[in-house]
Amino acid sequence: MRDIDEIIIHCSDSTFGNAALIDSWHREKGWDCIGYHFVITNGRIHADQESVVCDGNVETGRAIDRNGAHCFGKNASSIGICLIGKDGMFSDGQIKSLRDLIKQLKNVVGDLNVSFHSDYNKDKPLCPGITAQDLLNG
Repeated sequence: MRDIDEIIIHCSDSTFGNAALIDSWHREKGWDCIGYHFVITNGRIHADQESVVCDGNVETGRAIDRNGAHCFGKNASSIGICLIGKDGMFSDGQIKSLRDLIKQLKNVVGDLNVSFHSDYNKDKPLCPGITAQDLLNG
């Protein structure tokens, strides 16, 4: 296992998607696979489809023992989690799943800082568009 000290939360900046779709987007950019380790769905896999069943589903992306490809300068020491959505518009199911996933990862990996992509990329001020308080409430 690699040395991991941080979870970095992102958003897809799309209103729909899942790990498979993001994987295809990243491969189109020439990457070998999806850059995130986990994706949390919002119930819209395709632009014209909505399903309450998959709202808040946690999908596995890149293997956790591999460096991510989600935050320049932080990929070797972090786990990337992507929420499907944009501008802080996430369902209660997604936020609950995110909280649960963070707890699970801390139990497995140990003490981890939690950051947002916007903490490292000021060009993406709304990535993911939530605050630490959003994670603490509820």
